[in-house]
Amino acid sequence: MGTVAELKPIENEGPSDPYASGVTDGHSARTEGGALTLYLQVGIDDYARGFRAGFFGQMDLRTAEQR
Repeated sequence: MGTVAELKPIENEGPSDPYASGVTDGHSARTEGGALTLYLQVGIDDYARGFRAGFFGQMDLRTAEQR
């Protein structure tokens, strides 16, 4: 017979580090009057998503944890 692997659920402990960094950078860019690059406008990674959330003031972390 084969071996049996135990699968453990992934526990979400909040937003990822890149997302949190993006939120901080996005908030700073908004307060300094910065502009969004193409990558920050359409990027789908955690950093770009966090940056947009911080830049546009949409920091609902409950939604980020569900993704």
